[in-house]
Amino acid sequence: MPIPSRTEIKQQLIQILKDRGTLKTDRVYEILSTQWNLTEAEKTAKRSGGSLFENEIRWARQELAMAGIIDRPANSGRAFWRLANVATVPPEQYDEEIGSYDEGSIKRISVNGYERSKKARDACLKAYGYRCMVCQFDFEKVYGEAGKNCIHVHHLVEISAIGKKYRINPLKDLIPICPNCHYLAHRRKPAYTVAEMQDMLTANNLLKPTPLCGAT
Repeated sequence: MPIPSRTEIKQQLIQILKDRGTLKTDRVYEILSTQWNLTEAEKTAKRSGGSLFENEIRWARQELAMAGIIDRPANSGRAFWRLANVATVPPEQYDEEIGSYDEGSIKRISVNGYERSKKARDACLKAYGYRCMVCQFDFEKVYGEAGKNCIHVHHLVEISAIGKKYRINPLKDLIPICPNCHYLAHRRKPAYTVAEMQDMLTANNLLKPTPLCGAT
């Protein structure tokens, strides 16, 4: 299959980063070359001393960066590609960040990564909706269209505590939770339970709890 036009490459690149979040350069090349069904000959074709198909992707990135759609390497890091609008990052990736900031410079921290299942997340939200199961906050009700489908999904048993691959039950292991409650939940290890956080709210007359089956 021939390499798509620059316009098509830019459209595909935006969609990939929207769907998958921040990606490394090699992963971007891998995804697009597979998507285009490139042969080995097409992958190894050269122009100006570099890979032709990789150059086309880099040029598309450069145009998108100039347009403010993709972050410039100076912001995202030379080896990382991401959309410039951080609001496009899927909520399930919010707690995956590994950088912290100190006086404008980045301190990189190594952490263990645990795979989040998008299918499990989607199943959880289909069952419970987008209202926080701790405090009942509803983004869409408060913010209108801008808040539609905004919510975090919380693992009732932290993946990092399990330390191995396991099968998630979306209805028993996951709950929709707002960022405030999610932040509080993880201020303690092990995390505060739903019942504990609801007790805090109830004690301050901020909630008439509606217990969730299995979310203790």
